[in-house]
Amino acid sequence: MKIEIIQKETPDLKDPIVICGLPGSALVGKLAVDHLISELGAKLLAEIFCDALAPQVIIRDDGTVSLMRNELFYWKNPVRNAKDLVFYTGDAQPGTSESEYAVAHAIVSFLMEKYHSNRLISLGAFVTGKRVAKPQTYAAATEKNMANQIAERGCIIMDQGAITGMNGLLIGVAGVMGLSGYTLLGETSGYLFDPKASEAVLVSLSKIEGISVNMRKLHERAKEVEVLLRSIERTGREGQNPLLEGRRGQELQSPAEQTDERKKLDYIS
Repeated sequence: MKIEIIQKETPDLKDPIVICGLPGSALVGKLAVDHLISELGAKLLAEIFCDALAPQVIIRDDGTVSLMRNELFYWKNPVRNAKDLVFYTGDAQPGTSESEYAVAHAIVSFLMEKYHSNRLISLGAFVTGKRVAKPQTYAAATEKNMANQIAERGCIIMDQGAITGMNGLLIGVAGVMGLSGYTLLGETSGYLFDPKASEAVLVSLSKIEGISVNMRKLHERAKEVEVLLRSIERTGREGQNPLLEGRRGQELQSPAEQTDERKKLDYIS
C-alpha cells in the first residue's frame, strides 16, 4: 500500500487542534468541516494520495480532472496565544480496513511530528433512521475527564455501541498515539445529506472550543433538503416515488416505513 503526503505550504502553526470530517452517513462530518474551511478561509496544507481510494478521477467545476485524494487545510488563529486549526477531509474514505488504519496512523503521525498537535476531534453522524426538528449531538472521548467536560456543554455521552469508519477510527488511533480527543456525532435520519445535523455538531464544537462561524449557508442548504424530503415523502405516499420503490429496509425511506429494528439508535459515522 502506498500513502503519499505532499505538503503544499509550511506554515508556522502553534500546537494546532486537528478537526476531521470525511464523507460518511448523510455527509454530516464532511459538510461540517467543509463549512469551517470555507467560512474561515483555511488554506491547503497538504494533499494525501493513497492507492486504496477508488480507482477514478474527480471532475472539478472547471472541467479538469484530479485523482481521488484526502486533504489537510490550516487556519492561523488571529487571537494571541489561541490554538491554530488543521482540518482533515477528502473525496472519500479508504476502501479497506487495512488502508483505513494505515491512513489514520499516517495522518496522526504527520501532524504530531510536524506540528506537535496534541488534540484531535472528529465530526460525524449518529444515524437513527428518523428525522427530527432539532438534532442532538452525541459524543465520546479518549478520556473520562474530557467526556465529562463535553457533557457539561450539552452533548449526550454515549455508553455503548461502535463508531464505524475513519471518523471513529481517527479518535481511537489518536488516543493510542498519545493525543487527547473526542468525536461529535450529529443526530440524523441518514437520508441524502443532512446540513441540519452538521450545524448541530458545529454548534456543539463552538461551545466546547470557542470556534464560531456564520451558519447562514448551512441554513440555506438545510431548507433545500427539507423541501426535497417532503416532496419524496409526499410522492411516496401517493405511490409515485421511484426513489423509494424497491428500497424497503434501506436508508432512503419515509419515517412511516421504518421497521422497529431500523428505528433503534445506530452509531454510524
